[in-house]
Amino acid sequence: MDKGSPENKLPGKSRKFDIGLVLSGGAARGFAHLGVFKALRERNIRPGIVSGVSAGAIAGAFYCDGFEPEEVLDLFSNTKIFRFLKIEFNKLGLLNISGLRKVLKNNLRTRNIEDLPRPLFIAVTDLMEGTTSYLEKGDLVNAIIASSSIPVIFKPVVIDGHTYIDGGIKDNLPIEPVRDLCDDLIGVHVNPVGGYNPGKGMIYLALRSFHLSVASGIPQKIKNLSCFIEPAGLTEFSYYDIEKRNKMFDLGYNEAIKILARTEFKSQVNKTGFAK
Repeated sequence: MDKGSPENKLPGKSRKFDIGLVLSGGAARGFAHLGVFKALRERNIRPGIVSGVSAGAIAGAFYCDGFEPEEVLDLFSNTKIFRFLKIEFNKLGLLNISGLRKVLKNNLRTRNIEDLPRPLFIAVTDLMEGTTSYLEKGDLVNAIIASSSIPVIFKPVVIDGHTYIDGGIKDNLPIEPVRDLCDDLIGVHVNPVGGYNPGKGMIYLALRSFHLSVASGIPQKIKNLSCFIEPAGLTEFSYYDIEKRNKMFDLGYNEAIKILARTEFKSQVNKTGFAK
């Protein structure tokens, strides 16, 4: 690996955390992340640092900004799908993500990543360099939108002269920035690969093709985790089934409860996750 690539320029953190949380992408399946948050809260496990990509960056931002999972679920329950994804045929992308940008901007309390109550890393892919960057500073909403910009479906996002697209292309379970900062890592993968339904249309096909490509590296990453949560039932939902968010929330919750019950953390005495 080139030592000058962004993968080797991981932000330096001197603090040590008991528990960190890593959240994958998965489009609308990201509602399962919120169910996992609920299960963690019930077991008094509050990860002190988060790394997320795409849907995981969205969920992670709300968590790090102090929102409870039910608050976020209610927020998106009052937002219709067509306010999120506006059809806009142009040479850079099929859909306009301005609806999601508006929801984030109007509801997140913190403007910049570095000002969040809990630290957050947001994985993005540098389109020109073909490398992964983990953003820890700068405009929070811009970083989330960049991390969620699936190629062809959404336009790339330019930040500080760099053109970014969905971080899941290179790293759909972004362990790297937090791996050495925590005693224990919880990884949540909401993109299990299921069967293909040819009747769901062109956008579903493009999203499925993308998510198939990003799922291949997950088995190796699991070895770095103390706890891995992957709700298998999510294969029944498409990547834009926002109207089924409550069912996906419950799937995440139930799977997390099951996995956490049999997980022993190194930091069992202090499970708050905050820095020592």
